[in-house]
Amino acid sequence: MLLLRDEAIREAMDSVNVIDGLERTLSRPVSGALHLPPRMTIEDDRSGGFLRLMPCIAYDTGYAGFKAMNMHPDSGVRYVIALISLRDGELVAMLDADWITAFRTAATAAIAVRHLAPRNTETLTVIGSGTQARALLEATVQTLTPRQVLVHSPTAEHRERFAAEVSHKLKLDVLAVADSAAALAAADVVLSAYRAGKTPVIDGDATRPGALVCGISSVRPENREVDISLWRNSRVVVDDLEHVRQSGDGRVAAAAGLAEPADVAELWQLLQDPRRGRRAEDERVLFKSVGTAEQDIALAALVMDQARTLGIGERIDNFPALRPIQNGRRPTEKAPTAG
Repeated sequence: MLLLRDEAIREAMDSVNVIDGLERTLSRPVSGALHLPPRMTIEDDRSGGFLRLMPCIAYDTGYAGFKAMNMHPDSGVRYVIALISLRDGELVAMLDADWITAFRTAATAAIAVRHLAPRNTETLTVIGSGTQARALLEATVQTLTPRQVLVHSPTAEHRERFAAEVSHKLKLDVLAVADSAAALAAADVVLSAYRAGKTPVIDGDATRPGALVCGISSVRPENREVDISLWRNSRVVVDDLEHVRQSGDGRVAAAAGLAEPADVAELWQLLQDPRRGRRAEDERVLFKSVGTAEQDIALAALVMDQARTLGIGERIDNFPALRPIQNGRRPTEKAPTAG
């Protein structure tokens, strides 16, 4: 088993084309290639935290696995991914999934931007200034090169620091903007990564015709990010409809009859058939993403393969211990029916 800590994860990801690799997997070329059950969240009523488990079997990658996330309000959030070989059931890797979580969400949105952004995009607006916002911008500029980037977050110090640091790192013209409505109105592409609360932060009426809005922050049922007018008046593409319908934005859209399979395209459908995407240059498009275990497992597999190539990570032998089949039957054989 290969143990990959955060620094090894980042080294491996810096030397591989994550976005192209993830797009190949998310296009789901094989019918029936995925088992993706709903995530399970267990609330910790005593601390106010929670434990979330996200399992997946992705046959086309050759792996199954799960991500576990725990949040404690006094400490923060931790993520870990277990990657299991479908060939023999071996636990092949355990990965610190902090940066994987941020970047798999960002890379998925960047794939959507590649296929849904208006032609000749010049201005890109980022809502938020934290880790997820940085990952989202870093991934997106691998698929397009805007003339300018605007960033808005409520705290002036945070947005100014984001603009200065990202300008230097990505060699982009990044400007901190105090007025969120002005930042939205100027944007051809909006990347929303502000921590979602009870009230939407993206007003659909503030966006320009033809804009693409990527909303990634409303995941829990009580959280909102984009208002219902944007959903109602846009072409909507989601990463996974069942999971999106569990989010606060998805619940409101479903209650309004706006989140049915006939009306909403999933990303894999867009990748297979571009006609499921933008239909006109002046059409607003909403890409709503909540993150899935499919994305986690796909990216974890890419990272593990690259880490092996680079010879990084820590080997742990015989973990966990194997309990052999002891009843004389092959694992694929069924027990005889009593009668």
